[in-house]
Amino acid sequence: MFLILLLLLSLYLGFSIIEPFIHTMIFTSVLAVLFAPVYQWALGVTKERATVASLMTVCIIVFCLLLPMTFLALALISQGVESLAALNSWITTVDPDALDKLDMLDKYQAWIQKELPFLRINELDIQGSIVQYSKEFGQMMLAAGTEVVRNAAQLILHFLLMVFILFYFLRDGGKMVEFLKHLSPLRPRQEDYIIDSLKRVARGVLMGCLLVAVLQGFAGGIGLAIVGIPAFFWGAMMALASLIPVLGTGLVWVPAVAYLFFSGDWKMATFLALWCGIFVVGIDTILRPIFMREASRVSTFYIFLAILGGVYTFGMLGIFYGPLILSFVMVMLHIYMEEYADDLNDKEDC
Repeated sequence: MFLILLLLLSLYLGFSIIEPFIHTMIFTSVLAVLFAPVYQWALGVTKERATVASLMTVCIIVFCLLLPMTFLALALISQGVESLAALNSWITTVDPDALDKLDMLDKYQAWIQKELPFLRINELDIQGSIVQYSKEFGQMMLAAGTEVVRNAAQLILHFLLMVFILFYFLRDGGKMVEFLKHLSPLRPRQEDYIIDSLKRVARGVLMGCLLVAVLQGFAGGIGLAIVGIPAFFWGAMMALASLIPVLGTGLVWVPAVAYLFFSGDWKMATFLALWCGIFVVGIDTILRPIFMREASRVSTFYIFLAILGGVYTFGMLGIFYGPLILSFVMVMLHIYMEEYADDLNDKEDC
């Protein structure tokens, strides 16, 4: 009993040490799984020298991720500063009475008041609400941009830590897994089943989320460019917004459609609404369930609940954690039913 207590105490203390970096370690382990084929190729090139192969793989990952992200960030800065400055200027100078000049609002308000008098549309301050919503959206975007700049040093620290951990995960990951399997009281077949399931889900979820986000941002950027809105920056924002369940890219293109509509350019507003509603939303509707279903091999309904619950519990990281936890639960239920199949069958016979 004393040995067990000391073991639990040591595990608690060990977890308290790595807790500040637990999310970085989890994400790094997923990267190690994704780039395991590259590491195996590097092993063959370096004649089974694990250290050199791990270093080569890390360099490939850094140059595949860091350089494109750097160029993307530099390209986004110009449009981002311009767009956020324009939003800030509009927030400070907008006059609620300016919307009185939009005859379009008056026409629609008169029609609603005539056809649907029970709504009492004349008692609602629609114009003031539009301005207030626009101000809040602009302030939210400015706050998000400020937060990213403020946390730049922390992001760089976590990135460097990720590179350091990734080197050792690639080089010694097999030994680490074998050590954990040695400690586990499960059968080797059950241990392999758990590890393979988590690998499959991690690979499918991460690749699915990233690929869908890139495709939605690219498709949305094309539509925004056609209607004359800075496409590169807002397309990137649309890609980031696609990671948010339910709302997704609508956080970007719905306000853009409203802006065009109330500016009097209803043709472009209609085009953007149809483009995003059909193509951008269609990418998410078709591709994301395919990736998730193939990864976890469960119903799309359960995946949807897992993502929502994960976001509610873990924030944005829940998009990744939710399906992982769902897969782990399903695997453990499968092992339980396999281990106690005789008892469960006897229960059914009774």
